[in-house]
Amino acid sequence: MPLLRTSRRGALAFGAGSAATFALAGCTGMRTPGMRSQGERLAHHSRRLVQTHDLSGSVLLARGEDVEFSESFGLANRSSGQRNTIETKFNLASIPKMFTATCILQLVEAGAISLDDTVGMHLPHYPGRDAAERATIAHLLMHRSGIGNYWQALAELDGPHPESHRDYLPLFANIPLEHEPGSAFSYSNGGYVVLGLIIEAVTGKSYYEHVQRAVFDTAAMTRTGNWRQSEPIPDRARPYMRSEEKPGQWEDCSARLEPRGSAGGGAYSTVGDLHRFALALTRNRLLSPEMTKAFLQGRLDTPVGKYGYGIIEQDLNGTRLLGHSGGHYGVACELMIFPDLDTTCVVLTNGDVDGYWDTEAFVHELIAGPTKETRNYRFTQDLIDLAANKGPEAGAAFAQAQNDGRTAREGVIDLAGFKHIHRSQGSVGINLLQLNRMVHPGSDYAVYRLAEGLRVTGQSASALEMYRDYLERVPGDTDALARIEELS
Repeated sequence: MPLLRTSRRGALAFGAGSAATFALAGCTGMRTPGMRSQGERLAHHSRRLVQTHDLSGSVLLARGEDVEFSESFGLANRSSGQRNTIETKFNLASIPKMFTATCILQLVEAGAISLDDTVGMHLPHYPGRDAAERATIAHLLMHRSGIGNYWQALAELDGPHPESHRDYLPLFANIPLEHEPGSAFSYSNGGYVVLGLIIEAVTGKSYYEHVQRAVFDTAAMTRTGNWRQSEPIPDRARPYMRSEEKPGQWEDCSARLEPRGSAGGGAYSTVGDLHRFALALTRNRLLSPEMTKAFLQGRLDTPVGKYGYGIIEQDLNGTRLLGHSGGHYGVACELMIFPDLDTTCVVLTNGDVDGYWDTEAFVHELIAGPTKETRNYRFTQDLIDLAANKGPEAGAAFAQAQNDGRTAREGVIDLAGFKHIHRSQGSVGINLLQLNRMVHPGSDYAVYRLAEGLRVTGQSASALEMYRDYLERVPGDTDALARIEELS
């Protein structure tokens, strides 16, 4: 699912081998003499990404119950040197929206609620009256309620962070709806917190107790939970990003995560447990066959695919892909279910997002052949390689000469630039940031990021010039003004 596609922390997020080989092996499952299995190819690619993209995490590929490939890379804790293993628990960011949706659909099957029920029917004292009266459970599941997010309010919170789902309400419930319920799609973690409150109101149990019994226990997910960040949980991966202010160092992002997971995301799990969840779901052990069918389908065209009841459906050259991705600071992950092929892939990472992006693109091609998105990703990588070796002008000229509809991904180039700066290859990193500005001439972001790269590599005069260029585009920007004052 492309929920991490454009930036290091996306709210919405993507080698070798010919297109013919990918299409043959991925779409038909056939093998010719000497051709490695898909698991072997994914293993080879993942190991290479440790060197090229600092891949840190766990990856699993399974056919039905049979695991074809499962391996871990990198460090769970950089301070202690503890390595990631197959039993390492990773933060799932938004993947648990699938768990919440499963609980809701179970309650629908039990006759306890209806998808057409309004918020107010189960939460009569909900503060936002427009949402209480007009937003339905189906709207909440599909991000069509108009209820907003709480990230900014959470970042500005002066006091204790939320401990319960009800504690989140002051952060978003009184904000006017972004749109009339049912009229548009707007990704909403707040909406999923409301679903958690509805589960609590209907069952009489906390969301955490209910999802444990209804999903984790039923699916035999013994290493999954909504543990607090402060709890000393064995085998838990800490989230990391490359430090931009201190090139060469890794920033521990644990303090940026929510103190505890919620119905909107943030649980911890392993690749094996998510494989077990996929099996329980597709084998009708969590829902009836009829409700499973209703769950495993996209319903609304959105920028991230067809969004259904807490699940995203994509069409990859006729191959259906279902699941959800997740992204946060130092967290990038995805559960991919290919139901018609009885294939599951799980990618859980605790490093910067570029390792995840590359893995996602590779898996899509491995299973279904090249798509528009993977062609754009490979094209972007070609530009990066060319600019790194021959300079930004060569990369920009190559991009301009293409007329086949491929486009470069700005976030991928940006992160590659700062990766090289992180690796003490400042000149290469600046070349890539200059390339980004050339191939995205209308992007204010590319200008600002080039200024940042110049600043952290010690090129103060050039950085000042670039910040001033940025201010001509975005007058009065406080961050740029602060940088100019810092460098002057």
